[in-house]
Order: sequence, then C-alpha cells, then structure tokens
Amino acid sequence: MFGSLLINTLFLTLFPMFAHSFDNDAKDNVVVYWGQNSQGSQESLAYYCQNSSADIYLLSFLNVYPTLGLNFANACSDTFSNGLLHCSQIAEDIKTCQSLGKKVLLSLGGAAGSYGFSDDTEAETFAQTLWDTFGEGSANERPFDDAIVDGFDFDIENNSSTGYAALVNKLRTLFKSSSKSYYISAAPQCPYPDASVGDLLANVDVDFAFIQFYNNYCNVEATFNWDTWVTYAESVSPNSNIKLYLGLPASSTAASTGYISDMDVLASVISSISTSPNFGGISLWDASQGFANKIEGTNYIEEMKILLNANASNTTSTSVASSTSTTATSTTATSTTVASSSIVKATTSSSVASSTKVTEVSSSSQTSQFTLASSSSFVTIATSSSHGHSAQSSAAPTIIETIITQSESRITTTLYPASSSIAVLSSAEQNNVVPSTAPVIGSTTSTAATTTQQLSSTSTSAAATSTVAATTDVHVQAQALNAQYAAGQLNGSANPVEGDRACSADGKYAVFDHNDWVYFECAAGTSCYAYDWNNEVFTGCNFSQSKADYQ
Repeated sequence: MFGSLLINTLFLTLFPMFAHSFDNDAKDNVVVYWGQNSQGSQESLAYYCQNSSADIYLLSFLNVYPTLGLNFANACSDTFSNGLLHCSQIAEDIKTCQSLGKKVLLSLGGAAGSYGFSDDTEAETFAQTLWDTFGEGSANERPFDDAIVDGFDFDIENNSSTGYAALVNKLRTLFKSSSKSYYISAAPQCPYPDASVGDLLANVDVDFAFIQFYNNYCNVEATFNWDTWVTYAESVSPNSNIKLYLGLPASSTAASTGYISDMDVLASVISSISTSPNFGGISLWDASQGFANKIEGTNYIEEMKILLNANASNTTSTSVASSTSTTATSTTATSTTVASSSIVKATTSSSVASSTKVTEVSSSSQTSQFTLASSSSFVTIATSSSHGHSAQSSAAPTIIETIITQSESRITTTLYPASSSIAVLSSAEQNNVVPSTAPVIGSTTSTAATTTQQLSSTSTSAAATSTVAATTDVHVQAQALNAQYAAGQLNGSANPVEGDRACSADGKYAVFDHNDWVYFECAAGTSCYAYDWNNEVFTGCNFSQSKADYQ
C-alpha cells in the first residue's frame, strides 16, 4: 500500500512535467465554461482539469461591475467584509489547472447581472481594477488570492458595447509589463455582428471568438453562418490570426436549441469549417453539462476532443468554400453543400451549389444536414440570451417566462417566432450596431446573374419575395422595393407564403408566418429597407442614415 501511495504521489508530482501545453495555433482545442452549475452536479474546477480533453476553462462569471460582484453558484460562498466573494479553493484549483497545461480565463458578463460602463474613461479605469484584482497587480482584496488568471473573456449579453474596446486596449498595455502570455476572448452570438461585443471584435486585438451557435436562427443545423465569421476574421478583425471556435451546448438541457447529439453530423461540420486557418476548435456551455452527458459511454467533452483530432483539417484555405470548389463527404453518408454567396441546404450529393442557388432555409430540428450562410445572405435582426434554459414554443410569437437556473445567475428571456421553419430569435430591445463596412442583412432577393443560372425574386420561400419586375440593375430593384414597402404593400403579393420577408411602411422587419405577417422592431438607429450589396438585393434592418441612398 505504501508503495502504491508513493507511486501515486510521485506521479502527481511529476505529472505537470508531462502536461499538455496549450497551443494557440492548434485546431483541436476544447474550451469549457465552468462555474454556473447549470446541470446541478458541478464538481470543482481542479476535478475537471484532471481530464485532458479540455484546454481552456472560463470562470463564469464576474457578473457585476465596475463595482465588483462574482457568482460561481455552489463553488464559492465565502466573502470579504464588503460582500465580494473570497474563493480560496478556486484559487488553488486555478494553479492546479495551470500546472496541467490549461489556460484559465475569467469571464465577464453572462445572461444575468448588473454590468457595463457609462463611457471609455470608466472602462479604462476598470481595466486597472481587473489587473490589480485578478492579474499581476496588487489589491487588498483578491478573490483568488495570489492565483493569476490567464486573461479575460467577454460574454456580454446586455446589448451594451460602450467601453469594451477601451478596456481591452488598456489591458493590453498592462499585459506588456509581464512576461506571461495573457489572452482576450469574446463570446458573440452567431448573428453577425453581435450587438454587445461587435464593436470590441471589430476594433481591438482579440485572441479567441467563442461563437454561440445555439438559441439562434444561425445554429449549425439551421442557417449556419460560419462563412460569415470567417469573412470577419479575414477582413474585419484587427487580429488576422484570431481563432474562431464553434460554440455549442454540451447537452440537450444546456440550451433550448443547438445541441448536436449526432457525432456523424458534427464530424462533417468540423471537416468542412476547419479548413479555415482561423479555426481554433470547439467551445462548450458548460462543464457540468458536458462531463455528465455521455455519448455511448464517453462524456461530451471527450467526444469533442476525439472528433477534433479525427476531423479537423490540417490544410487551410482562405474561405470555407467557394462557388467553384468541391466539398468532400464525411466518413458517413452525410455530405455537405456550401455556397460562398447564398444560403444553401445540404443535400445527398457531393457537389457544391453554384453561387446563385438559393434553397429553403432548413428548420432547427436535428437532422443529418447543415447549412452554411455567407456574409451576404443572413438575417441579423435579433439576438438572444444564449446561456441558460428556455423552451421553444410552436404557438404565435410570445415571450417565454424568465427561468432562473440552479446557478442563481443564468437568466434568459427569449422571443421565438411561431414557425419552426424560420428559427429567428427577436426582441424589440436588440441592438444591431455594425461597422459601416459590414451591412446588416435580413433576407436576400435573388436577382444577381453571377453565373449561368438566373433566379426569379419569387423563386424561393426563404428569400424575400416580391412582385418587382426583374432587372439587371440591382440598385434600381432596391429602390423599387423600397417604394413598394413605403406604400404598405409588403412583398406585393396577394398570396404570400410561409417565410416571405419584407418591410413594413414604418420600418419594421416583416415575416409571413402561420398565414399572417409578423413584425419585428429593428434596433435603435436602424430601419428595415431594401438595399443592394455585392450585386445582390437584400431586405433587412440596416443603418437609418443610409436608407436615403436606396430611395
């Protein structure tokens, strides 16, 4: 027994020497949120770090600031005299995880909390607070004692972008005083650009984007818009080497939509999207869900690492696909169809659709297919609170009751459209602020003759249909559509069909659903209208000041 104990002690002492070292350039990294006990049986951080499958852990959350407030559910309850959590065990666990080659970041924000800044000055001051409290600075009260995190994650979900770019720029300046590598990450929801961290991602150096492809219309098995994010990485991000992560729920109870239980489907997705040099791996919500969720005896976290090792491409390209490339099928019978400039649906053939083919957007139900939408053909009228539980409704659009999970800080209120064939989440309070170089796009009117095939503007139910006569001048078409919208004629059809899109006379985004038009408010500063871009016509919420250019 003593000999066995000695061997175990020696192994634990020497194990850090053989621990896997984090590789930022790898394509098989697994990122896991920890701290909110969303499944109800959360183990300690160190317990999960003993598993070799996850590479980055995100401590969730610092959910109150600039006056500091932390919430780690059942993992920490001790406090300093001022009420700030004092988490000595988490502090020791951070060191344990780091000794095992893991990176540990503190995540700010979350779906519930009171956080944000009034201006850049307040945000820059807060950067020093973060550095002193969780980094290499000094503060009287440090929740993690002398443990130092490896960076900060921004999971901002309150639709307020003020100050975050200034905050990160200040943090980068503070990082330079150390020889330690620090990382900055953001967790945007998949509609591009994200209402909360879109400005941050467009204007400062961010290392990782953990894109939440769940609780949204752009889930993997719905209108998957990975190609949009690749375009962002290649042409918008100040960091050309930013790593994009496929964000997924780690079990069926971790999110209302977006969970993928079919490993063959996920293998096919990974094979396709990992051709981008910006692909970094998979991020998951959350540890308690993923480690408890078993797929044929293997927990979901381990399954993700296995899939990445087996399917992540070792070759790279500058885009997910183009109209002239081919996409190989996975080892299963499933194959993928990807277009570079329009939404397409996966089919059973192995060829790639031409750039003018537009087919009906698939539903959010789990199938063996997935779609990819490019940066010029997706709806960005809404975002939703993506961490937390909610249930999808098949009735008319309605606000689902707010649900508080066991974590006591995972709160979400979600608005779902009635039709299961248009998985759009919406709220009148959404804030779709985007760079002027990246137009907000609703739905596409297929008019551009970029290849040998010309599509009528009334040829699909997923695109915005209209009775406006076809013309080769897309700008004229956009103007004609806007005249039609201004007259209150919506899409101009006496018999609209499910999924038709248009604008109301007062600037709302309209979707024909369950035999009636359903209207969605555009974000502040935006209005619904038709506009042309890249030789195509789109209808959606865009900057109000640009509307006159298309009238």
